[in-house]
Amino acid sequence: MRNFKYLVLAFSAVLFMSPAFSEERIVVKDGATTLDYEELADTVTRWTPQMRRAAIQDEGDRLELINLALANKKLAAEAEDYVANNPDLAVEYRNGLLAYQRDFMLRSVAARVEMPDFTELAKEQYTVNKDKYALIPERRISSHILFSSPPGRDRTELTAEAQAVLEELRAGADFVEMVTLHSDEPGAENKQGKFNRWVAFGEEGVSPRYSQGVFSIEKVGEYSEIINSEFGLHIIRLDGIQEKSYKSFDEVKATIINEMETEYRRLAMKDFISQFQMTDDVIIDEEAINAILEPYNATE
Repeated sequence: MRNFKYLVLAFSAVLFMSPAFSEERIVVKDGATTLDYEELADTVTRWTPQMRRAAIQDEGDRLELINLALANKKLAAEAEDYVANNPDLAVEYRNGLLAYQRDFMLRSVAARVEMPDFTELAKEQYTVNKDKYALIPERRISSHILFSSPPGRDRTELTAEAQAVLEELRAGADFVEMVTLHSDEPGAENKQGKFNRWVAFGEEGVSPRYSQGVFSIEKVGEYSEIINSEFGLHIIRLDGIQEKSYKSFDEVKATIINEMETEYRRLAMKDFISQFQMTDDVIIDEEAINAILEPYNATE
């Protein structure tokens, strides 16, 4: 164990302080299993920043991470021996490798797609699709009186009571006083009935019925009709409107360009993959394919 710790400490000095060493240099050796500089350095690139900090700062964590890398290589070697001794698993093993090789190739090609400068096209998209990329929707703030009623309960009498209160408010009754007298919302009196949140139409986390009620009011200071929600009945007063506006191009530029780059990469990958589709010279053994599919005829 002492020799292993010494080797790991030497590796740490090499890896984190002075990387100018031969890529073939063995930095960890345990029996027949070795990790050379290049493969271990590649493993470190795939550690999280937290893992790298731990490897630098704590010898115990460093040993654990090196041990994991070594164990992975041992397991890979064990897989080769295991399949050699269990030939019935060879096809499954080969297909698993093929899947990794395919993903590896696609990731490598995708990472190397050269992107054009999309700035001018992004400006054009900003102008043409301003609502999509830059719209800040109208937001409203409100107050309300809640007449609490569980879902499913008959609300006929409660509706009449709420309607009477609404008529008093429209006739000039003091809203805060009516909140104190009638609202069933916890803390309504202290809040003076305020719904202390600016909301957009249909905003998540706000009852859809309440949202619709807020946006049905034409002018600040006016009241909605009686609004039915899952919480009961509401009389809503509109307290303020923030008109819709737009973010500047600079604020959304990165989002637009990222979207364009994603689509460009997708099309580039589609074009790349098309090279590997079946050719006109393909030969298909239909008899063999039918035999493979036959057991599934009755179950699929």
